[in-house]
Amino acid sequence: MGYLVLGLVAGLAAVERKGFLQGMLSRPIALAPLAGWALGDAAGGLLLAPPLELFWLGAVNLGAALPVHEALGTAAITGGAVLAGRALGVPVSPEIAVLAVLVAAPVALLGRKADRLVEGWNERIALHAEAALAGHHVREAVRCNLYGLAAPFAIAAVLAPLAAAVAAAVIPLLLRAAPGAAGPLRVGFFALAGLACAAGAKALRARAAPRWFFATFAGCAVALLVLGRLR
Repeated sequence: MGYLVLGLVAGLAAVERKGFLQGMLSRPIALAPLAGWALGDAAGGLLLAPPLELFWLGAVNLGAALPVHEALGTAAITGGAVLAGRALGVPVSPEIAVLAVLVAAPVALLGRKADRLVEGWNERIALHAEAALAGHHVREAVRCNLYGLAAPFAIAAVLAPLAAAVAAAVIPLLLRAAPGAAGPLRVGFFALAGLACAAGAKALRARAAPRWFFATFAGCAVALLVLGRLR
């Protein structure tokens, strides 16, 4: 049942991402908590949302650009993490989150290749819609729009559960086989967050972005030191 829910969420996010509405609900910062909530672990989705949003901050659909499929990657990672935690009998933890990213993130690259195929599909549908309008078949022309939305929905609805299933199978095996790896993986989550911050800063095109990034980093470091001494 969880995989069906994940497929539905991923498919709708893929449609919202580019074909309909585009209300930014497919962005990782919104999609990860939604996917986690749909699977019964909203807190796990909230844990993954900030680093994934920063990591894919530059993945924006503008014009003919085809970035990595951040919505597909987010759905797969969040789903894999939640389902792996369910198999282990625990909520999503930092070590599970890190492994989910490592296992399921590559599906975002596969999603970009699928987007290229969808673009070609949509071009043919557009020609068919023009021919239908020329022949005064208005209903057929309207249905063409639905045909164009079906392809990204189906691709994401299949690939996200598949990637999540791989993560849900691999992560418990790894953590059970090497229980001592949990501690280093927790530290690795902070490294992932740092890498995501750097990726987010790089994605910002403003000239002052690096200065703001390092100034904020320094401010947070000082605040943590002060709070540590106060304790």
